Amino acid sequence: MDTLRVAVLGHGEVGRVLAAGLAGKVRLRVYDPVCPEGGDLVARNADAVRGADLVIAVTTGADSLAACAESRPHLKRGALYADLSTGAPGDKRRVAELLEPAGAGVVDGAIMAPVPLRGLATPVLASGAEAGRFAVLAGGLGMSVTPIGGAPGDAAARKLLRSVLVKGLSALVIESQRAAEEAGLGEWFWGHLLETVTAADEEFVVRLLKGAGQHGVRRVHEMEAATRMLEALGVPDTMTRATTATLDEVTRTGIPPVPDPS
Repeated sequence: MDTLRVAVLGHGEVGRVLAAGLAGKVRLRVYDPVCPEGGDLVARNADAVRGADLVIAVTTGADSLAACAESRPHLKRGALYADLSTGAPGDKRRVAELLEPAGAGVVDGAIMAPVPLRGLATPVLASGAEAGRFAVLAGGLGMSVTPIGGAPGDAAARKLLRSVLVKGLSALVIESQRAAEEAGLGEWFWGHLLETVTAADEEFVVRLLKGAGQHGVRRVHEMEAATRMLEALGVPDTMTRATTATLDEVTRTGIPPVPDPS
Protein backbone atom coordinates (compact mmCIF):
# COMPACT_ATOMS: atom_id res chain seq x y z
CA MET A 1 0.00 0.00 0.00
CA ASP A 2 2.93 2.35 0.63
CA THR A 3 3.74 2.37 -3.10
CA LEU A 4 0.23 3.42 -4.13
CA ARG A 5 0.35 6.58 -6.23
CA VAL A 6 -2.45 8.98 -5.31
CA ALA A 7 -3.41 12.36 -6.74
CA VAL A 8 -5.66 14.78 -4.88
CA LEU A 9 -7.35 17.41 -7.02
CA GLY A 10 -8.51 20.39 -4.99
CA HIS A 11 -6.73 21.94 -2.02
CA GLY A 12 -9.54 23.68 -0.22
CA GLU A 13 -10.69 22.69 3.25
CA VAL A 14 -11.47 19.07 2.32
CA GLY A 15 -8.44 18.61 0.08
CA ARG A 16 -6.04 19.90 2.71
CA VAL A 17 -7.42 17.52 5.34
CA LEU A 18 -7.31 14.51 3.03
CA ALA A 19 -3.83 15.35 1.77
CA ALA A 20 -2.53 15.70 5.33
CA GLY A 21 -4.04 12.33 6.25
CA LEU A 22 -2.59 10.59 3.20
CA ALA A 23 0.88 12.12 3.45
CA GLY A 24 3.46 9.48 4.31
CA LYS A 25 1.12 6.61 3.42
CA VAL A 26 1.27 6.93 -0.38
CA ARG A 27 3.20 8.64 -3.14
CA LEU A 28 1.07 11.77 -3.09
CA ARG A 29 0.70 14.65 -5.52
CA VAL A 30 -1.75 17.50 -5.00
CA TYR A 31 -3.06 20.00 -7.53
CA ASP A 32 -5.57 22.81 -7.10
CA PRO A 33 -7.24 24.10 -10.29
CA VAL A 34 -8.13 27.44 -8.69
CA CYS A 35 -4.80 28.21 -6.97
CA PRO A 36 -2.27 26.00 -8.78
CA GLU A 37 0.82 27.43 -7.10
CA GLY A 38 2.23 27.39 -3.61
CA GLY A 39 3.31 25.00 -0.89
CA ASP A 40 3.57 21.35 -1.85
CA LEU A 41 1.22 21.62 -4.84
CA VAL A 42 2.31 20.51 -8.27
CA ALA A 43 2.06 23.09 -11.03
CA ARG A 44 -0.29 21.30 -13.42
CA ASN A 45 -3.13 18.78 -13.40
CA ALA A 46 -1.03 16.51 -15.61
CA ASP A 47 1.78 16.51 -13.05
CA ALA A 48 -0.66 15.24 -10.42
CA VAL A 49 -2.63 12.57 -12.27
CA ARG A 50 -0.06 11.12 -14.66
CA GLY A 51 0.80 7.64 -13.45
CA ALA A 52 -1.58 7.82 -10.49
CA ASP A 53 -3.32 4.64 -9.38
CA LEU A 54 -6.01 6.62 -7.59
CA VAL A 55 -7.25 10.16 -8.21
CA ILE A 56 -9.41 11.73 -5.51
CA ALA A 57 -11.16 14.81 -6.86
CA VAL A 58 -12.41 17.17 -4.16
CA THR A 59 -12.79 20.31 -6.25
CA THR A 60 -15.91 22.40 -5.97
CA GLY A 61 -18.89 20.98 -7.79
CA ALA A 62 -18.63 23.84 -10.27
CA ASP A 63 -15.06 22.79 -11.16
CA SER A 64 -15.56 19.02 -11.21
CA LEU A 65 -16.25 18.59 -14.92
CA ALA A 66 -13.36 20.85 -15.90
CA ALA A 67 -11.01 18.90 -13.59
CA CYS A 68 -12.24 15.65 -15.12
CA ALA A 69 -11.74 16.86 -18.69
CA GLU A 70 -8.28 18.18 -17.86
CA SER A 71 -7.31 14.87 -16.26
CA ARG A 72 -8.61 12.65 -19.04
CA PRO A 73 -5.61 12.75 -21.45
CA HIS A 74 -3.14 11.98 -18.65
CA LEU A 75 -4.82 9.11 -16.79
CA LYS A 76 -3.28 5.70 -17.18
CA ARG A 77 -5.53 2.81 -18.12
CA GLY A 78 -6.99 1.18 -15.05
CA ALA A 79 -6.60 4.26 -12.88
CA LEU A 80 -9.39 4.84 -10.41
CA TYR A 81 -10.96 8.32 -10.51
CA ALA A 82 -13.10 9.06 -7.44
CA ASP A 83 -15.09 12.27 -7.77
CA LEU A 84 -15.96 13.32 -4.22
CA SER A 85 -17.13 16.80 -5.17
CA THR A 86 -20.62 17.94 -4.23
CA GLY A 87 -22.08 17.79 -7.70
CA ALA A 88 -25.44 16.95 -9.20
CA PRO A 89 -26.10 13.31 -10.20
CA GLY A 90 -26.03 14.32 -13.86
CA ASP A 91 -22.55 15.80 -13.43
CA LYS A 92 -21.31 12.56 -11.87
CA ARG A 93 -22.73 10.58 -14.79
CA ARG A 94 -20.99 12.95 -17.19
CA VAL A 95 -17.66 12.32 -15.44
CA ALA A 96 -18.16 8.60 -16.04
CA GLU A 97 -19.09 9.20 -19.68
CA LEU A 98 -15.88 11.17 -20.21
CA LEU A 99 -13.44 8.91 -18.38
CA GLU A 100 -14.65 5.33 -18.73
CA PRO A 101 -14.03 5.19 -22.53
CA ALA A 102 -10.46 6.25 -21.77
CA GLY A 103 -10.00 3.18 -19.59
CA ALA A 104 -10.37 4.73 -16.16
CA GLY A 105 -12.63 3.39 -13.43
CA VAL A 106 -15.02 6.03 -12.13
CA VAL A 107 -16.49 6.30 -8.65
CA ASP A 108 -19.14 8.75 -7.51
CA GLY A 109 -18.27 9.59 -3.92
CA ALA A 110 -20.47 11.53 -1.50
CA ILE A 111 -18.93 12.91 1.67
CA MET A 112 -21.61 12.55 4.33
CA ALA A 113 -20.21 14.54 7.28
CA PRO A 114 -17.90 17.53 7.90
CA VAL A 115 -14.37 16.44 7.00
CA PRO A 116 -12.49 18.63 9.54
CA LEU A 117 -14.18 16.76 12.40
CA ARG A 118 -13.13 13.23 11.41
CA GLY A 119 -10.41 13.63 8.80
CA LEU A 120 -9.78 10.57 6.66
CA ALA A 121 -12.37 8.64 8.67
CA THR A 122 -15.22 10.87 7.46
CA PRO A 123 -18.03 8.65 6.09
CA VAL A 124 -18.17 8.49 2.30
CA LEU A 125 -20.80 6.74 0.18
CA ALA A 126 -19.55 5.37 -3.13
CA SER A 127 -21.52 4.29 -6.18
CA GLY A 128 -20.58 2.94 -9.58
CA ALA A 129 -19.07 -0.30 -10.82
CA GLU A 130 -15.73 0.45 -9.16
CA ALA A 131 -17.15 1.49 -5.78
CA GLY A 132 -16.05 -1.76 -4.14
CA ARG A 133 -12.47 -1.42 -5.39
CA PHE A 134 -12.36 2.16 -4.16
CA ALA A 135 -13.65 1.09 -0.75
CA VAL A 136 -10.84 -1.48 -0.43
CA LEU A 137 -8.11 0.94 -1.53
CA ALA A 138 -9.41 3.84 0.52
CA GLY A 139 -10.07 1.64 3.54
CA GLY A 140 -6.45 0.55 3.52
CA LEU A 141 -5.48 4.20 3.80
CA GLY A 142 -7.75 4.92 6.75
CA MET A 143 -10.77 6.25 4.86
CA SER A 144 -14.31 5.13 5.68
CA VAL A 145 -16.03 4.28 2.40
CA THR A 146 -19.31 2.40 2.08
CA PRO A 147 -20.01 1.06 -1.43
CA ILE A 148 -23.70 1.16 -2.34
CA GLY A 149 -23.45 -0.28 -5.84
CA GLY A 150 -25.61 1.32 -8.49
CA ALA A 151 -24.30 3.84 -10.96
CA PRO A 152 -22.43 7.15 -10.80
CA GLY A 153 -24.94 9.72 -9.56
CA ASP A 154 -26.57 7.41 -6.99
CA ALA A 155 -24.28 8.49 -4.15
CA ALA A 156 -24.64 12.14 -5.15
CA ALA A 157 -28.43 11.84 -5.05
CA ARG A 158 -28.30 10.62 -1.46
CA LYS A 159 -25.96 13.42 -0.47
CA LEU A 160 -28.09 16.14 -2.06
CA LEU A 161 -31.37 14.79 -0.70
CA ARG A 162 -29.78 15.02 2.75
CA SER A 163 -28.70 18.57 1.87
CA VAL A 164 -32.26 19.54 0.96
CA LEU A 165 -33.34 18.41 4.43
CA VAL A 166 -30.45 19.53 6.63
CA LYS A 167 -29.64 22.81 4.90
CA GLY A 168 -33.36 23.55 4.65
CA LEU A 169 -33.70 23.00 8.39
CA SER A 170 -30.73 25.28 8.94
CA ALA A 171 -32.35 28.03 6.89
CA LEU A 172 -35.65 27.62 8.77
CA VAL A 173 -33.87 27.86 12.13
CA ILE A 174 -32.07 31.02 11.02
CA GLU A 175 -35.24 32.70 9.77
CA SER A 176 -37.43 31.75 12.72
CA GLN A 177 -34.81 32.61 15.34
CA ARG A 178 -34.25 36.02 13.74
CA ALA A 179 -37.97 36.66 13.83
CA ALA A 180 -38.14 35.56 17.47
CA GLU A 181 -35.32 37.93 18.42
CA GLU A 182 -37.03 40.84 16.66
CA ALA A 183 -40.29 40.01 18.46
CA GLY A 184 -38.52 39.97 21.82
CA LEU A 185 -39.10 36.22 22.20
CA GLY A 186 -35.64 34.89 21.37
CA GLU A 187 -35.05 33.02 24.62
CA TRP A 188 -38.52 31.48 24.68
CA PHE A 189 -38.31 30.41 21.05
CA TRP A 190 -34.86 28.87 21.46
CA GLY A 191 -36.16 26.63 24.22
CA HIS A 192 -39.20 25.70 22.13
CA LEU A 193 -36.96 24.93 19.15
CA LEU A 194 -34.72 22.62 21.17
CA GLU A 195 -37.71 20.86 22.72
CA THR A 196 -39.31 20.29 19.32
CA VAL A 197 -36.15 18.97 17.67
CA THR A 198 -35.03 16.71 20.49
CA ALA A 199 -38.51 15.20 20.90
CA ALA A 200 -38.91 14.42 17.20
CA ASP A 201 -39.46 10.75 16.31
CA GLU A 202 -41.04 8.82 13.44
CA GLU A 203 -44.55 9.55 14.68
CA PHE A 204 -43.74 13.26 14.67
CA VAL A 205 -42.43 13.17 11.10
CA VAL A 206 -45.44 11.19 9.85
CA ARG A 207 -47.71 13.73 11.54
CA LEU A 208 -45.90 16.56 9.75
CA LEU A 209 -46.63 14.96 6.40
CA LYS A 210 -50.14 13.72 6.98
CA GLY A 211 -51.18 16.90 8.76
CA ALA A 212 -50.14 18.93 5.75
CA GLY A 213 -52.39 16.81 3.58
CA GLN A 214 -55.37 16.89 5.92
CA HIS A 215 -55.22 20.56 6.89
CA GLY A 216 -53.50 22.11 3.90
CA VAL A 217 -55.83 25.08 3.34
CA ARG A 218 -55.82 26.07 7.01
CA ARG A 219 -52.02 25.80 7.18
CA VAL A 220 -51.64 27.98 4.09
CA HIS A 221 -53.69 30.70 5.80
CA GLU A 222 -51.60 30.27 8.96
CA MET A 223 -48.35 30.70 7.03
CA GLU A 224 -49.71 33.74 5.20
CA ALA A 225 -50.28 35.29 8.62
CA ALA A 226 -46.74 34.31 9.61
CA THR A 227 -45.42 36.00 6.48
CA ARG A 228 -47.20 39.22 7.37
CA MET A 229 -45.71 39.03 10.87
CA LEU A 230 -42.16 38.69 9.53
CA GLU A 231 -42.76 41.58 7.12
CA ALA A 232 -43.89 43.74 10.05
CA LEU A 233 -40.79 42.73 12.01
CA GLY A 234 -38.53 43.58 9.08
CA VAL A 235 -37.18 40.01 8.93
CA PRO A 236 -36.46 38.34 5.55
CA ASP A 237 -39.21 35.78 4.94
CA THR A 238 -37.77 33.60 2.17
CA MET A 239 -38.35 30.27 3.91
CA THR A 240 -41.76 31.23 5.25
CA ARG A 241 -42.95 32.20 1.78
CA ALA A 242 -41.51 28.99 0.36
CA THR A 243 -43.35 27.01 3.04
CA THR A 244 -46.60 28.74 2.12
CA ALA A 245 -46.08 27.91 -1.55
CA THR A 246 -45.25 24.27 -0.80
CA LEU A 247 -48.31 23.79 1.41
CA ASP A 248 -50.49 25.45 -1.21
CA GLU A 249 -49.16 22.99 -3.80
CA VAL A 250 -49.97 20.10 -1.46
CA THR A 251 -53.64 21.11 -1.46
CA ARG A 252 -53.67 20.26 -5.18
CA THR A 253 -51.15 17.42 -5.52
CA GLY A 254 -51.23 15.68 -2.14
CA ILE A 255 -48.32 14.57 0.04
CA PRO A 256 -45.53 12.17 -0.98
CA PRO A 257 -45.93 8.52 0.03
CA VAL A 258 -45.16 7.74 3.67
CA PRO A 259 -43.05 4.54 3.89
CA ASP A 260 -44.55 1.69 5.88
CA PRO A 261 -42.37 1.32 9.02
CA SER A 262 -42.95 -2.43 8.99
